Amino acid sequence: MPLNPDFQNEKQVLDHGYVRLMGVMGDDSSPDSDARISTGVAARSEAQQTTLVRFLLRHKHTTPFEGSVMKFEVRAPIMVIREWFRHRTFSYNEESGRYKQLDPLYYTPEEDRISYQAKSNHQGSGEMHPEAAKFVQEWHEEQVAFEEGYNELIQTHNVARELARLNMPVSHYSTFVVTGNLLNWFRFLQLRMDETAQYEIRVYANAIFEIAKQYFPRSFEAFEDYWLEAVTLSRREKELLAKMLGQAISEECLGGAIPEPGPYFTKREAGEFRQKLLRMGLLKND
Repeated sequence: MPLNPDFQNEKQVLDHGYVRLMGVMGDDSSPDSDARISTGVAARSEAQQTTLVRFLLRHKHTTPFEGSVMKFEVRAPIMVIREWFRHRTFSYNEESGRYKQLDPLYYTPEEDRISYQAKSNHQGSGEMHPEAAKFVQEWHEEQVAFEEGYNELIQTHNVARELARLNMPVSHYSTFVVTGNLLNWFRFLQLRMDETAQYEIRVYANAIFEIAKQYFPRSFEAFEDYWLEAVTLSRREKELLAKMLGQAISEECLGGAIPEPGPYFTKREAGEFRQKLLRMGLLKND
């Protein structure tokens, strides 16, 4: 499927990074048609497609989303790439410092990004550091010094490229191509768009999300509703919630709150919501 020139297919990220959509297979009707192959039902209306897509993601019936694919070119700091490549269901190809002298691009954070180590989170950031400007300058100077040495080893001393890069910092940018189906992307985005994700990979995930949802608006709307913005309660949390709320909701109160059935809250979904309230002990079972 060719890219839509009316869409934004590339976004700049951080100081020298970007994400660029290279190809798309499938469209927003694909999950519906892939799911319906099992029953032999012919193509259906957009409203019916919307209802099915939302049902599939709500109940985590995910295989119909594996038939649509997006391929991106990404330039990111090595520190971001290390996190990204932990998502092993993607297909990756990265530029190699063995074959080419790498571009002199380094990530230097803004001063307001420099913070203390978080007190309650071993892998997070806390309050802004008062010496941020000093640290940013020192990082920049170290990056310049490394680049000068790296260039000299290759250009002046003819040291093999695969060795000249030996001390390359994780702030250095690299470029790679990543290909994945919609389910891959949903799982990546659910983790990396979360507020607890490191800022540097979170901004890449946000950029991917903004580009991708142009091509699959119904699927990504359902993803937002049922995955990204949804909340899962543990058994203990469910018990605590019931205890705090005290008196159960009446059927009359529930009936007055339920909207008219439609593609975004069907009669079936209303019934599922009722069952959830019963399971949590929050609805009077008259």
